[in-house]
Formats: sequence, C-alpha cells, structure tokens
Amino acid sequence: MDDPVEIFKQAVDALNRVDREEIVRLVDPEIAFVPMRAAVTGAYIGHAGMEEFLADNDDKYELFHADFDVLEALPDGRLLSIGTITVRGRGGEEETVVKTAGIATFRNGRMLSWHDYGDESIARTKANTA
Repeated sequence: MDDPVEIFKQAVDALNRVDREEIVRLVDPEIAFVPMRAAVTGAYIGHAGMEEFLADNDDKYELFHADFDVLEALPDGRLLSIGTITVRGRGGEEETVVKTAGIATFRNGRMLSWHDYGDESIARTKANTA
C-alpha cells in the first residue's frame, strides 16, 4: 500500500483504538512523531517513541480521539491533515476539542513522520514549501 491518505487513515484508526501491532505495521521504525505536546515532551522517535506516546496518553487521558476531515495528498508525496483531537483527562468530566493541522511524510508504504502545527494556516504554508 503506497497511498498516503490510506496509510494515514489506517494509522489514525490504529492510534484511536490503541492497536499497538497495527501502529508498528503502519509507521516506519524511524518515525519522527511531533504532536503539539512535543514542545514540552520532545518528539517521539521510532516505535519506542510511539509506545511512549501511547503510554503518556494512557497516563493523562480517559479519552483520546483524533479525527481528520481534510486529508490532502501533496504533489511531493507528503500529506496535509487537518482535523481535531478530542481529549478527556483522567477523572475529568469535560471533553476538550483541540484543532490539529499537520504534515505527514512516508517511506516504503509507512508513515515516516508527522508534525502537528496546530494551526491550519501554518500547516498550509509548510505544505507549500519543500
């Protein structure tokens, strides 16, 4: 499978289900996963980094769900992804919806990186630069 949109959709689905085996299948062993929290935690690197991200989610959230309504394949093979992440903290009652806008790269049919800029205009600007 080389379709970046399909790889991304499947990876997000696996992330939402916390399907570790599927995540390992869909992401490159050298993935650089840079969610918005990376400003505090640093990037999550490799399969071990993805496991750390999932463990962080489990520690902090009762609910973590990503949903992307815009997935635009870019001419250079990258993917622009825009949507929301819904979270509810451990012991919390309120859900928080956060905007997400990032760019994913791919290698050999797997996601190699994802950088969340958190802002659609910034992500679109990055999408227009190589």
